[in-house]
Amino acid sequence: MRILAWWNSIDAWTHAVHSSECRGCVRFMKAELEVKSPTFRAFNRLIGPTFKRLRDSMLKQEELADAKRIAAESMAGAGKGTS
Repeated sequence: MRILAWWNSIDAWTHAVHSSECRGCVRFMKAELEVKSPTFRAFNRLIGPTFKRLRDSMLKQEELADAKRIAAESMAGAGKGTS
């Protein structure tokens, strides 16, 4: 993902974030790659579901629930136009 980001001139560190913990997050890189890179979209369709299952299997249920809650709260806050 980092190689494709570099190839497509994507720098996740330049995104405005609500929390310093979010600076440089790979989610920003992934979101831009989804738009800019057909290669990434193909890889993501092929290995994305398997990777997600593997990642989720490493988390406890409460950790996964917390992560989803925090992401939802962050996305709701992002829609308010504050950056």
